[in-house]
Amino acid sequence: MREARVWVLPGVGADSRIFRNLEFPWSATYLEWILPEARESLSSYADRLMAPHDIQSHDLLFGYNFGGIIAQDWASRHRVQRVVLLNSLHHNTPLRPLFTRIAATRVLDWAPEGSIRRIVFFMARLNSRPTTHFEGIIEMMEQFPCDYYRWVLKAVVNWSRPVPLCPVDSVKSDSDVVFPKVHDLDRCWTLNRATHLSFLTHAKEISTLLKEKVDPMLS
Repeated sequence: MREARVWVLPGVGADSRIFRNLEFPWSATYLEWILPEARESLSSYADRLMAPHDIQSHDLLFGYNFGGIIAQDWASRHRVQRVVLLNSLHHNTPLRPLFTRIAATRVLDWAPEGSIRRIVFFMARLNSRPTTHFEGIIEMMEQFPCDYYRWVLKAVVNWSRPVPLCPVDSVKSDSDVVFPKVHDLDRCWTLNRATHLSFLTHAKEISTLLKEKVDPMLS
């Protein structure tokens, strides 16, 4: 049996380049997004995304933002050792009011093309300082069409939140305005003075948490 490998899922609209400053204590495979099919469920999308990969029961999934939601959903049907979230929505945590209002108004059904992308980019910019790397991420996110972001937001607000078959660890930023902090969990660590884009500013601290807190828990 090979050693444990981590399968890394980026945030919505981004790709593996956002993790260039993170150091994983395990061999890492970086997954890239595919376009959803018409009326595809989140679970069906997660299965289709992961199906080509040899993910084994002693491996880990690491998901940032939407990647963490995909990781938890997939891990509710397939065994892995652990799921590690970075600024993502824990299956036991409610959505922020912003998302519930979006769901209540059904704006995702009637909003014109282009406005959905502006909503996503607005959330990405909240509490974040403009830098060359940050603007590169926004440019990276422009590779996906508006319908992709419409599908993602619908998938998030309608997520059924199945419980993973493995432990879930969470790393959260104290100033993350996108997803709320996880409460009442032993395996949750907070990054101080960090925003939703903590991989830009706290890569060293995140890497240390993975090495010192997560790695010793593996069998």
